[in-house]
Amino acid sequence: MFRNPWKKRRMKAYSLLLAIAVVCTVGLLPAEKASAAETPTSLGLAEHGIKAHRDGWVYLYAGKGQAVGNTRGSDCAGLLYAYFSDVGAIGKCQGGASGQVTYNCVFSNDISEGIPNIHGLALTMPDYVSPGSGLYGHIGIYIGNNEATDNSDAQFNMRRETVVGNTGRNWNAWHVFDNGMMYPADGWYQLDGKLVHYTNYEYDANTVIDGYLLGSDGYAVDSDGKPVPVSAVTLSTKYVSASQVAAYLRTRYSGKDSTYELIYGNGGPSSDYNGRITGSGVRLRSEPNTTSAIVSTLAKGANVNILEEVTGEKVTADGVSTDKWYSVTTVSGLKGYVCSLYAERVSVSPAGDPPAAPTISASDGYVVITSSDGADIYYTTDGSVPTENSTPYTQPLYLTGYTFRAIAVANGMSSPVSTATVLSNSSVFTDFVRTDWFYQAVDLAVSYGIFRGNGDGTLSPNGKITRAQFVVALAGLDGADLTAYQNGTSFSDLEKLPEKMRPAVAWAYEKGYVSGFGDNTFRPNDSISREQMCVILRKYAGLERNSSSSLFADDSRVSSWAKDAVYACRDFGLISGMGDNLFDPLGTATRAQACVIMTKLYKR
Repeated sequence: MFRNPWKKRRMKAYSLLLAIAVVCTVGLLPAEKASAAETPTSLGLAEHGIKAHRDGWVYLYAGKGQAVGNTRGSDCAGLLYAYFSDVGAIGKCQGGASGQVTYNCVFSNDISEGIPNIHGLALTMPDYVSPGSGLYGHIGIYIGNNEATDNSDAQFNMRRETVVGNTGRNWNAWHVFDNGMMYPADGWYQLDGKLVHYTNYEYDANTVIDGYLLGSDGYAVDSDGKPVPVSAVTLSTKYVSASQVAAYLRTRYSGKDSTYELIYGNGGPSSDYNGRITGSGVRLRSEPNTTSAIVSTLAKGANVNILEEVTGEKVTADGVSTDKWYSVTTVSGLKGYVCSLYAERVSVSPAGDPPAAPTISASDGYVVITSSDGADIYYTTDGSVPTENSTPYTQPLYLTGYTFRAIAVANGMSSPVSTATVLSNSSVFTDFVRTDWFYQAVDLAVSYGIFRGNGDGTLSPNGKITRAQFVVALAGLDGADLTAYQNGTSFSDLEKLPEKMRPAVAWAYEKGYVSGFGDNTFRPNDSISREQMCVILRKYAGLERNSSSSLFADDSRVSSWAKDAVYACRDFGLISGMGDNLFDPLGTATRAQACVIMTKLYKR
């Protein structure tokens, strides 16, 4: 039941692995200089991001890691630059987010397809404000376990947050960074003073290797749950190039990066440019041939004006050959030639602004789609991107339980695409779709009143569920009358919790379903562990363990006070293991997984 969205994807190992000796350095203050250039690694980049967050780097516009008081400062792209600078291997790691992706990334993919278990990937967000100068508005470092670090802005400085399920952030693509960086292949490696194990280019999780348990975060722990000393194993020296990792990932992922579509929807460029670049890192040449001077390198999706078609050098790519080139001008006024294999003509948009994205709402089983501009509306329910050839919206639709995608069209221009999932009780959410594995459980949990959204149209199904959120869901499952619990409890830290959630904690505490910690705290915003969840469920439902219960392989890691509850919940069918007969007692559950558990209990 507890599906890991980041579960390791495997393939047969490549026969050739490159062995190199690597020292993973951490961020050096500018006064400190590496004695010699070192080979940058993805593990080193991930550790750099972890340490920058731990050391409290501040946001500094155009900063590249220079000293700021007792710490250092950078902007988002400067955070990545600082790592390569620290190890003395800057290479082509220059410019902002778009420049780094254009010049340094050899494979990109949408996060919606999942993230491979590879530390040190680059993550990006779209630039909705000025995409003409580059599609990517922000860049960060993937540090594993569905977490990223990035230096965001002066208000937040360094952040370390979940990638999927974190309300308010919009990471949408991941990239394999090259710039001479090497990636772990197979064996034990060190990351931030802890052990991780890689098999076929991805780190292992929720499994046992060499007698050591690797949790959901990929770190190795012993039978007592303590980190295994790095000295306990022989570290691997097997590293491979970014291009070799990219070749492997092409067998697992589509290679689709939807950043351009997210910015422009189906309407194409938002100005009167009549062409766009369709490849990554396309060279603008001074003449229509591959030997002339490079005027600039253009990012995928960049707008251009195509002036004329000319005959130039014959170019072949992916089995297609052409001698047709375009004479173009760029957004910044540069002029040159681009082979037609890497650019396309688009319709020129009329003067004026495109209409705003339509609004999707629902009530009493009817779905209403409105346009603030009075534009025509077209929609789909099959997951496809709507166009003017899609179904026109003319009146409220008595149709719930679908994901709607809609555009507004006026004066020949299309709006960005609006996407919303309408549940059977007419609740509307924008952060998951009907085809997600957890949809049915979420639909039931929301319809039963067990779960509610965040108040902004999101549910955060992939976010980790906190102790307080789990108790609120339990009160919803019970249908508890909380009016008598408005005064809360004596826990000293409930001021950190919204007032509307406090009565549920008081109810659960009075009923004996939950207890606090020795310092009189409840820790409401901590993620609830899997074994804590089982203890609450057992107390609530009065579950008993079967005398014939077989043990999980990591039974020694289950706390003594939780063992009976863990096996009682397993025997009752509420929870299951994580594969390889592991339970992962200290692991956490997502909100979607909690929906599955609660609906199972409700239907019992």
